[in-house]
Amino acid sequence: MSEASKVSFPRRTAAKARTRQRIEEAARRLFVTLGYGDATMAAIAEAADIHITTLFTHFASKRELAAAIAVRAGERFEEIVAMQRAQGVPVLAFWRNQVARIAHAYERDGDGQINLGRALAGEPELLPVWYGHQRLQIDLMTDYIADELGIDATKDGRAQMAAAMLVAGGRMAFDSWMESGGAGDLVAENERLLDAAEALLAGGLPLIRRDAS
Repeated sequence: MSEASKVSFPRRTAAKARTRQRIEEAARRLFVTLGYGDATMAAIAEAADIHITTLFTHFASKRELAAAIAVRAGERFEEIVAMQRAQGVPVLAFWRNQVARIAHAYERDGDGQINLGRALAGEPELLPVWYGHQRLQIDLMTDYIADELGIDATKDGRAQMAAAMLVAGGRMAFDSWMESGGAGDLVAENERLLDAAEALLAGGLPLIRRDAS
């Protein structure tokens, strides 16, 4: 292989990755602003400033593109969790900040987020992907809680139960808000449900380190 070929292949790979990321970002914006149903592949290609043929070389369908966005969201969440754990942020403080940040984004985007959430929930082929994203959240939070408490999550199921309860509390608030058409204070409702989840957890699994004073 020539020296020129050795250089060109990594460059082509990097360029392909950048194009794919640009497509995902453009699609995400249009899914929010137009709704999943009205965001056509042609509109996504235009927003990403690429030819539609190029779009289809990366994603065979809009469903495949939406699934890739969900996977990317999971990867970002994993990176955030790793960073917060490394900084020693308490798990409950991390989760409250995370949920509040997302709630503010949903309220800011308004109808777009509602339309996106409803559309994605109505796509049977996407359900395994979104369930997988929720499973990832629970698994990462389980490890986070177990590490903070100094317990073995493979032998002690309380960490997983706590993680599932926290994730479910946040999900309940978002689902209720979308069903109401964006009525009410999403941030306040998230806080209320998190307070309830933490109160339930406090009896059987106080989220403090065993060696804490």
